[in-house]
Amino acid sequence: MTISLEELSTRLQASDPTLFVGSTAEKSLGWIEHPRRYLGAWLEELAAKLPNSTGRTVLLGMGGSSSPARFYAEAKGDTSLRVLDTSSPDSIASTEFSNCVVIASSKSGSTIETQTLLAHALANGLSPENLIVITDPNSSLEELGNSLGATVVLGDPNTGGRYSAISPFGLIPALYCGWTPAELLREHTEVEFGQELVARALGEAQMLVSKSGTPTFPLPSNPLNSGSALWLEQLVAETTGKEDVGLIPTWDGDSSPLKPSSMMFWQLVACLSARELGVDPFNQPNVESAKKAVLALLQAGDIEPSNHGANSEVKEDFQHASFRELNVYASIESDQHVEALRLATSKAFGPTAANIGPRYLHSTGQLFKGGPLDIATLQVVVRPSVTPTRIAGRRYSFHDLFFAQAIGDFEAMKASDRSVWQVVVESLDEVHSFLGLSA
Repeated sequence: MTISLEELSTRLQASDPTLFVGSTAEKSLGWIEHPRRYLGAWLEELAAKLPNSTGRTVLLGMGGSSSPARFYAEAKGDTSLRVLDTSSPDSIASTEFSNCVVIASSKSGSTIETQTLLAHALANGLSPENLIVITDPNSSLEELGNSLGATVVLGDPNTGGRYSAISPFGLIPALYCGWTPAELLREHTEVEFGQELVARALGEAQMLVSKSGTPTFPLPSNPLNSGSALWLEQLVAETTGKEDVGLIPTWDGDSSPLKPSSMMFWQLVACLSARELGVDPFNQPNVESAKKAVLALLQAGDIEPSNHGANSEVKEDFQHASFRELNVYASIESDQHVEALRLATSKAFGPTAANIGPRYLHSTGQLFKGGPLDIATLQVVVRPSVTPTRIAGRRYSFHDLFFAQAIGDFEAMKASDRSVWQVVVESLDEVHSFLGLSA
């Protein structure tokens, strides 16, 4: 049903769930109130209670529990924050957990990467007095944090992870990136949430959805190394990519990182784009399938990825697809090598996006399992270089988890009738040869 701009704006500001299809909006619109709820006095009081900065911060979290932190760090030019959004044994082995503040962040409290990384950190130098737990009420992570004597901050259960940037999940890491509560208040009140903002967002959404062919969403910079682009990529992909439709985030080579003051605008653009597409903006129906596959693999044990698809098959598929995706299971430090592979693939075959796993499972993973069908995906698994060791309190290693996540997502994509191939390599240089790319 078509409604006037004035009515749309009024109903959005009133957090009216009937604006959106599906059943999740009723418990997903809390983000509209976040600037009023969390900025100002609430954040000032919290900042005084947090552990003092040690000059180095490590964030354990995935998806919407980690990408806002990178956004705020980028905007501030901060390099003291390390976001460990991975199960890569190589990245984990290179992370020091003593003498730093650690933020363990998970809305559900059950995110397997956050749980295992926290167990590892506590067994490798993390002092509970330097631990901050951010989670939704009544989660197992809240219980663990309280039992350890850590600082526990509760999030908003009426907001999904990708819409949580102006809540404790984004604001607390921002404080450790050098932002003050006063600066954050000024930043997020720079743009007023009113009819003018809604009009701009609606215009942007309608323009994006009306594109012919496979609709794309232009990112302001490279999500492999830009915090704001990574945040926006997840927001758009996971909000719109379902029921065989969706906007595919792409990057054209220009770089213009966003300011945090634009977060509310882009949240509006994302949910209004989903409304224009006729899909539920706030669910992620294809994400759970991969998670279940991972748990089943970990229970079964003996986890080993293998090649699925000859190079001739993959190249033919890439030639005929409208869009290509490289899902690269590698260390988070491999971003430059992944970008080089993406550029070479784009030159040889056409528009290509690239993501690092398992990070993308909590981001574009929804789009590439539930979005447009005319996408060909190559999953690349780079074998870790460090020796496997068992995770504290678990009967499996990070190698097992890393491989299980790759295999589980590959199986989930096959089950959703996606065009997907898997190759296991020792280094990304092998993929260039596999695809017949110029070095």
